[in-house]
Amino acid sequence: MNNKAVSDSQDKAGILVDSLPYIRDFNQKIIIICFCASNLLNDAEEQEVMRDVALLKSIGMKPIVVHDTRMGYDKFRENKRIAKLIEFCGIKAVGICGADMQTIRMTLDNDYIPVITPNDIDTEDILITPEECSRQIAEAIQAEKVILLGKEDGIHSPEDGSVIAQLKAGQVRELLPGISDARLLNKVKESLQMIDKGIARVHILDATLSHAILLEMFSVIGVGTMIMADDAGYYPHEIRYRQRKAER
Repeated sequence: MNNKAVSDSQDKAGILVDSLPYIRDFNQKIIIICFCASNLLNDAEEQEVMRDVALLKSIGMKPIVVHDTRMGYDKFRENKRIAKLIEFCGIKAVGICGADMQTIRMTLDNDYIPVITPNDIDTEDILITPEECSRQIAEAIQAEKVILLGKEDGIHSPEDGSVIAQLKAGQVRELLPGISDARLLNKVKESLQMIDKGIARVHILDATLSHAILLEMFSVIGVGTMIMADDAGYYPHEIRYRQRKAER
């Protein structure tokens, strides 16, 4: 094996080691993935996202997918299609219409991934965004975290324009007046409402970044913006990481 191959293997091993504390932290925890990217990704990219969701389930988490609908497509057919993408990965999934908490809980209890379109038959003519639906479900079921996966890559620093990796709710509120993009502003406001209702973390991620969910969930810094209430929201291994970094 040449030096590059050895180095690549060591890098992969390091990633696996770094992910272990998070796998322990999130075991049997409910993770909501708000998938607002059906018009951004091609079929192969969309399948990759659902493969990552299936991986979360395979290592002990309880993911829930809430999704938007491709332009011009029937939302209920899309619901079945996305559930089928997960089943292609060998994981059981069920399409659910609307935030039907009884059905969602029953689906989780029977070891399926709920795949949810925000509207049901009674509300199909009402605009309910996936972010709004994700918030309703997260609050009702007290999810561990919500991942908002879409066009927006996070909250940007007003100083240099870079994506801010981690923010507390108070810091986010200070930045609100400077957010001009309407879709990002909606995501941020929904995030703050979730934090206020006890959701530990909300993440804003760029859906076009390959494996964005895994990179965000299994590393300290991540690839988007993570919002939490305060410093009490850090996991023990993250506190140790911050302490080591401060000592350098």
